[in-house]
Amino acid sequence: MRIGLLAALTLLLTTAGLALGEHGNAASRESIGEENFPLGDLSDKALTHGDVKAEAETFGFWVSAEYLLWWIKNGQVPPLVTAGGNGVIGSPGTRVLLDDLNFVDDFRQGGRFALGYRFESNPSVTIEASYFFLSDAQEDARFSSSGPVLGRPYIDVATGKPAATLISSPGIAAGSVTIAARTSLWGAEANLSAGVVSSDRFHLAVIGGFRSLSLEDDIRIDEQFSVARSVPRFGGNRVKLQDEFNADNRFYGGQLGLEAGVRFRMLTIDFRGKIGLGQMQQAVSVNGATNVLMPNGSTTVFEGGLLALRSNIGHHDRDELAFIPEAGLNVGVQLTRYLKVYAGYSFLWVSTVAFPGEQMDPVVNVTQFPILSGNGPLVGPKRPAFNFAGTDFLAHGLNFGVQLRF
Repeated sequence: MRIGLLAALTLLLTTAGLALGEHGNAASRESIGEENFPLGDLSDKALTHGDVKAEAETFGFWVSAEYLLWWIKNGQVPPLVTAGGNGVIGSPGTRVLLDDLNFVDDFRQGGRFALGYRFESNPSVTIEASYFFLSDAQEDARFSSSGPVLGRPYIDVATGKPAATLISSPGIAAGSVTIAARTSLWGAEANLSAGVVSSDRFHLAVIGGFRSLSLEDDIRIDEQFSVARSVPRFGGNRVKLQDEFNADNRFYGGQLGLEAGVRFRMLTIDFRGKIGLGQMQQAVSVNGATNVLMPNGSTTVFEGGLLALRSNIGHHDRDELAFIPEAGLNVGVQLTRYLKVYAGYSFLWVSTVAFPGEQMDPVVNVTQFPILSGNGPLVGPKRPAFNFAGTDFLAHGLNFGVQLRF
């Protein structure tokens, strides 16, 4: 890595020396009287090169790297954990412990990298490719009780009223429940831009290209409890339940936009706005399982947990038309002819995505409960059911970058 840094530094010093040499030669020519120039030096080509000298020096390859500090929009979930009373929402003494994803930090760090080449043409044409990502660390919330009531609420399809299964209850059971969430966001694009207005003070270009974006969001609920030995039929059993909802959103489409910038000596201000239109492929996987460990050491595995049962377990997908507006404003300092540092603000909005929590159906047919039915036949409505629910997504925040031209 040190060798690479030394090589880069040597390259920068060499190019800077060449530039200074060109400047000295130009100054020498200016000190000579105009009448001493051969007629050929006053050609249109020489004058054109002099008029756009500052701009022409930016032709060729460029790379940029940015550090991102962004905030993202989290999805919603139905009430997942209750405590006190009899565990049923609305009953005296019962309170909801978790009915949102506020335990998940909506602040994310990430990076964005771009590589491009600007052709020496009129109008100027640039091709570029870029990639960005946000970190996807998993976060969770855990609740446990060895005595007071701890429950998981639902709505009984037979009565239409709130109900609850108990994780912990005095003299009956003791246990815990953990809700874990993970969000992953990344995207890539390739663009071609053509200059409309171009000078050493101001530039305006139109952008067209292709982009892809991926948003993955997972929610997993792990519940476990031990049944008191005094309880008939289930005494001494240890039960583990798991509900898992995974949503994968992938966008593919074209985009158009504008890029503009102004320069005041070393200060630069750049704006870029784009809007993408294309297909959003949404895929949601629902899985659930119940493991019952009996006192004799044997284990029985059933399909289904609580909100993920046989009626909604499986893989579900659909395609939706989506559009993605994106905008960014950067303020930078041109330290040298080839090196610029900058900071700015970025905004990204997606018109439709599928969040896993919004695919949860809180209405349950209890004849599907594995520990009650043993995966026997379903009696009555198929609930929980699966129905796609879409919403928008937002990511925005600060970026700090450096750009190097060759």
